[in-house]
Amino acid sequence: MKKIFAILLSVLFLGSVFGVASTMAGECPNPTASPETVKVGDLITVTSDCYSSADPSIIADGNKPKGDAELVSRPATSFSKGLEPVDETYTWVYRATAPGTIKFDFGPPSSAEPNGYTAVSNPVTITSNSLPMLNFMKILGFGNESA
Repeated sequence: MKKIFAILLSVLFLGSVFGVASTMAGECPNPTASPETVKVGDLITVTSDCYSSADPSIIADGNKPKGDAELVSRPATSFSKGLEPVDETYTWVYRATAPGTIKFDFGPPSSAEPNGYTAVSNPVTITSNSLPMLNFMKILGFGNESA
């Protein structure tokens, strides 16, 4: 009888530890990239409430042509003794370098993250810059095929 109580008590203890850990775990919303439409050369800001030691990688958005961006700045890492701030937002800044559609992937979600956390940002569409010379040539009539 004592063995049964000991086993039941240990199962109850393990269940309560996992239950408390899952309810006390901080929520980490999906990262966001803004603005959603940029031109080549514009800045893209990627924000996340969860710190990632690695920079997010750039992935394609489905079957859409993949653009590209280069990292301009990453979040400052200042660790102090004790707990980290609760409401801290980490920001990466990228410069769009090629037209297309991209997403920022923070890697596989850890087991501590809540369900629905994908670690992938919303898509950003990068359009090409309109060149002033092309507009000038249209005004003069060059580039138009008239036979």
